Amino acid sequence: MTVDRRRFLSVLGGASLAWPAAVNALARDLQSGGAPDDETFWSVVRGQFLIPEGRMYFNNGTLGPSPRVVVDAVAEHTRRVAQTHPPGVAWDDLKTALSRLLGGDPEGFVFPRNTTEAMNFVANGVDLGPGDAVLSTDHEHIGGLEPWKLVTARRGARLDIVSLPSTATSSEELLQAVWQGVVSSTRVICVSHLTFTTGTVFPIPELADRCAENDIVLAVDGAHPPGMLDIDLAEVSGDMYASSPHKWLLAPQGTGLLYLTEPWREQLWPTLASGGWDDQTLGAHRFNHLGTFDESRLAGLLAAVEWTTAIRMPRIEARIRYLRSMLETGLRSIDGVQVVTTPEEGLKGGMVSFLVNGLESAALQRHLSRTANVRSRVIGEYDYRWMRLSTHVYNSPEQVTRVLELVADTARSGIPA
Repeated sequence: MTVDRRRFLSVLGGASLAWPAAVNALARDLQSGGAPDDETFWSVVRGQFLIPEGRMYFNNGTLGPSPRVVVDAVAEHTRRVAQTHPPGVAWDDLKTALSRLLGGDPEGFVFPRNTTEAMNFVANGVDLGPGDAVLSTDHEHIGGLEPWKLVTARRGARLDIVSLPSTATSSEELLQAVWQGVVSSTRVICVSHLTFTTGTVFPIPELADRCAENDIVLAVDGAHPPGMLDIDLAEVSGDMYASSPHKWLLAPQGTGLLYLTEPWREQLWPTLASGGWDDQTLGAHRFNHLGTFDESRLAGLLAAVEWTTAIRMPRIEARIRYLRSMLETGLRSIDGVQVVTTPEEGLKGGMVSFLVNGLESAALQRHLSRTANVRSRVIGEYDYRWMRLSTHVYNSPEQVTRVLELVADTARSGIPA
C-alpha cells in the first residue's frame, strides 16, 4: 500500500505534503504480523497516538483520538491556507480512498460534519406528508432520532417507536422487533447499524430486503461501524447511511459521512442550497456544495482513511474484538456485575455495556476517572443508566486488566469514601 494522491501530493508553496510519507513508512513497518495478540505489532500502532501516558481511554464510542498523522495533516493543510496556498479538497481522491476502505460507489459519498447533520440531510430531504409514518427504535441516539421528530412534527406525519431487546439473542429477534411496528402508512424506517447503547449489530441487509419489497425507505444510522468493523456499504447502507468518522475511524472532529445509493443521489432534496443544488448531473456531489467550510478537516479524514488502510481493516477489527472479548469475559466473571451486551459474538463489535449491582454507573464513572484516569461513557438516555466501555487499537491488555481490577474491587467493596 502506497499513498499516491494527485492533488494532496501536489507541490504547494515549494514543498510536498508530509503526511503521506509518514503513512507509507508505517505501512512498511507493519507489513508482517498483526495478529490480535501480537503485542509488538500493536505497540507500534499505539505509538502513533498522542494520548498522555497514564490515561486509559475507553470512550472511543463518543470520540476517537486521532493518530499523529491525522493531526499533522489537518495542521499542514491549515497552515497552507494561512500562507494563501490553499490546497482545496481532492474530492476524487477522498471518495476513492473511502470506497476502497468501506466499499460502495465513490460517487455516493457526501461530507457533512457528523451523523447528526447527515441524518438531518436525510430527514429533511425525503418527501413526507400528513398520514405518513416513520418507524424507529428505543435504542437510537438523539442525533439519529431527533431529525425525524422535527420533520414529522412539522409535516404532520407520525413517528412510531418500537422497543428492541436490550440483550438480543439473534438477528431474527432484532428484525422481528422492528418489523412488528410496520403499518400500511410506514414510509421510512430509521435504525442504527450498531446501537450506541449496547453495541448490538443490527441485520441491515435483511431489513433492507424487506424494506425494498414494501417500498419503505431505509435510513441507517451508521455512526459506529466505519473503522470498527470491516464493512461493505454496498451491503449495509440501506438507502442512506449516515456516519461519524471522528469516532472509530479516528478522523478529526467535524468530519461526517453520508452515503447515498441510487436513485437517492438525484431524488433527495438538499437541506442546504448553494450553487448546483438543482443540477441532477452532479448526483450526490451537489450535497457537498456547502459554501465556505473548513477544508482542513477533510485533509484529516483522508489521512485517517489512509492510516487505517495501511494497518488494514481486518487486522483492526480483530484487535478491537480481541480486547473487547477480554474485557467482556472479565466483566462476566465478576460477582455483582450484569453485562447487558449480547453474548452472541456475531451481534457485537467493540463496545460492552454493563451494570454493577447497587451502584449508580455515574458514580462508577467518577471513581474510575479519579482513581486511574479512565475515560468511559454512561448511557443515561432512555433511563438505561448502563456503563459503556469501548476498545480500540490504542488500548492494551494491561489497561483492560487494570479496569477489570477496579470494577471487581468496586463490586466487592463499593466506592471508598
